[in-house]
Amino acid sequence: MCEKERDRNVEKQQCFQHILCACLLLIILAGQLSQSAHLALQLPYNVLGLGRSANFLDHLYVGIPRPSGEKSIRKQEWTAIIPNSQLIVIPYPHNVPRSWSAKLYLTPSNIVMLTAIALIGVCVFILAIIGILHWQEKKADDREKRQEAHRFHFDAM
Repeated sequence: MCEKERDRNVEKQQCFQHILCACLLLIILAGQLSQSAHLALQLPYNVLGLGRSANFLDHLYVGIPRPSGEKSIRKQEWTAIIPNSQLIVIPYPHNVPRSWSAKLYLTPSNIVMLTAIALIGVCVFILAIIGILHWQEKKADDREKRQEAHRFHFDAM
């Protein structure tokens, strides 16, 4: 395939997906190229990856092209996307980006279990500290009440 044909195929893009990772200022574009061989139909989705990322995506922008003559921009933004997950965006109806939906799928792994165990451990540790401080406070209150009870009240005479 010569370079001119490749340029023509790039110009025939039907659908764009934009991902912007604000922490890295990374812009990734994916598009569906039309095929001219045997009138093949395109798959109705794009698979796009960022690789293994340990950080949340601050902003995810998804947009589709608008028909000629239309002024409004068809794009939607989602924030705080979980790393190492699959996100499915359903841009329907096309002319109302606010009604587009996004479904997030997580693959459970050992890391999720270790995170849950660490969270439960920290909660138990904090509860133990609260319990010890509460017990010490009650003990001090009881000691204060006993000292108050042993005082001689001159008003009682």
